Amino acid sequence: MNATLLTGSAPTRARFSFEVFPARSGAAALALGNSVQHLSAVGPDFISVTYGANGSHRDASLDLLAYLREHTDALPLAHLTTVRESRETIRDTIHRIMDAGIHDFLALRGDPPRGLDESSPEVAGSLSALELTELIAEARAERPAFTSVGRTAVAAYPNGHPLSRGQSADIDWLLAKEAAGAQFAITQLFFGADEYLGFADAARDAGLQMPLLPGLMPVSTSGQLRKVASLAGRPAPAGLERAMEEAGGYAPELGVEHTINLARELLAGGAPSIHLYTFNRHEQVLAVLSELDLLPTP
Repeated sequence: MNATLLTGSAPTRARFSFEVFPARSGAAALALGNSVQHLSAVGPDFISVTYGANGSHRDASLDLLAYLREHTDALPLAHLTTVRESRETIRDTIHRIMDAGIHDFLALRGDPPRGLDESSPEVAGSLSALELTELIAEARAERPAFTSVGRTAVAAYPNGHPLSRGQSADIDWLLAKEAAGAQFAITQLFFGADEYLGFADAARDAGLQMPLLPGLMPVSTSGQLRKVASLAGRPAPAGLERAMEEAGGYAPELGVEHTINLARELLAGGAPSIHLYTFNRHEQVLAVLSELDLLPTP
């Protein structure tokens, strides 16, 4: 597998990155600020910041991105979604983010807002992730100083996109996004190493060149486990689900253990990096990295 990452060079050891989301309250913002400091201190390749459907939490996302840029050494990566947004609104948002000094993006179409579905005209008419990838490239070209600055990431789906016609179609779509300017991809959540490794091998065989980062989340609760299963499109491992329930529905150590074992298999199988969904907490993801011996030495 191609192990070239954001630095443009092959790492000497496996690397990692994180995802966080804007806080919903003042107290949550204080806790997030603390976690972000811990996360940035270990030297991730980047920290991505989510961006809600229909532009919800847009200002909060930009505030968090600016905080990362101004108060940490971490590279901020901005999520962008297109659902129910006009092309010009999205273009303006891209420029606004670039004007704040953030040049790296994750291009997503996004999920329909609550109360709408894929058949809703305003959802069906939204730009695709491929079109958004092209629009980001256009927006960079409109600012000559930014043309060669920043990278664009896209999503990949080891178990198939919810609207997928099959793995071959998913890979063709990923190849099209790479051709449109994407430089790396981050996967949706999954439970088994074979799900990622099989998809990665098929994508490479089809001609994919860009790095494919597996997305992992060390769950703490039964509720989080059910959410991951929904996103993964696969049932949670029965043993993990049972153990979590027997622990009363809250057992962060079980989620950490599962993620450590999964990451070991992925890295041994050739994954160039791991992307950790933090749920805005640093303790579990840092425990994973510590056990994998990926944290910098003091």
